[in-house]
Amino acid sequence: MKLDPVFTVKQNKLFFIESNSPADVSTFNKIEIKWSEVELEDEMYNEEYLAALREQLKALDESGKFAILIPVVDKPLESPEQIELFINAFNHTARRVKDCVSVAGLELPPQIIAKGFSAGSPAADFMETLAIKHAQYVYFVKGTDSIPDNIAVY
Repeated sequence: MKLDPVFTVKQNKLFFIESNSPADVSTFNKIEIKWSEVELEDEMYNEEYLAALREQLKALDESGKFAILIPVVDKPLESPEQIELFINAFNHTARRVKDCVSVAGLELPPQIIAKGFSAGSPAADFMETLAIKHAQYVYFVKGTDSIPDNIAVY
């Protein structure tokens, strides 16, 4: 099930597509998701945790609220293999909450954006992988310089 996008990003600011009005990101729920909670062992995912996350997000759907999912890097993220495991874990997370309209998108962790946004970078790979089936998501960073215009800053 693919959802239509609700938001777009213009010059690092978030807008509702339907009305072209600015979205107040400060009103969004910020939900931290520890990598170690999602992926118990390499490519072994915690389906109970993800089901509970989905329930939380469905409750937001019912109340018309939105959330930003915040991946928390709490395991080593240094090698290409570890980066791939991280991306796959959060792609799996996105699959489990794919029908939750409340998910505006995901924050890009500092460890992922440290190498920039160019093609082949961890940040680009993260966004490209999730966009295959979850094109409705936007990506967020906490205030930083030199980021592409299509990423929201908050």
